[in-house]
Amino acid sequence: MDQLVAKRYVKALIEALGEKKMASAEKALAAVAGAFKDPKFAEVIVSPEVSRAQREELIVSLLGEKADPKLVNFVKTLGIHNRFGLIPEIVKLLQKELQRRANKYEGVVESKKPLDKKLLGELESSLSKYVDAKVVLKPVKSERDGIKVMIEDLGLEASFSKERVASDMITHILKAL
Repeated sequence: MDQLVAKRYVKALIEALGEKKMASAEKALAAVAGAFKDPKFAEVIVSPEVSRAQREELIVSLLGEKADPKLVNFVKTLGIHNRFGLIPEIVKLLQKELQRRANKYEGVVESKKPLDKKLLGELESSLSKYVDAKVVLKPVKSERDGIKVMIEDLGLEASFSKERVASDMITHILKAL
């Protein structure tokens, strides 16, 4: 439900700011969304004991002194409708929209051993050709034997593991007999 409401706010924000100011607005709102990770901040934002004006002032102060007036009005609109809690979801959707418009997507590569830069670059370039978009991969350590590549925004997931290769070979040999 929150995502549906957040999508409407993102659409309105994009229309109000335009293409050129979207990236700076995303950075400013990302700073606010980062503050939501602090439990005390999140508690203050949803607390009925703190007035709407005080919560609004706190969020606007996190945007910075040079915040776009339309972005400040956006935050005030969120306050009027008591939707400050949607800011992290709005930021996530805004980032996805920016990636889509730039045709650039971020993904994750999970592996037990760290991947060298050359292999990571080759993976990025081959995936970029496959999806016809720029792909940037971030290595993440996992306990899995093998490699797993995930690009969530594109719905792409590929994995290669020793166990699967071994089981596929056994199945193939058994079929051949």
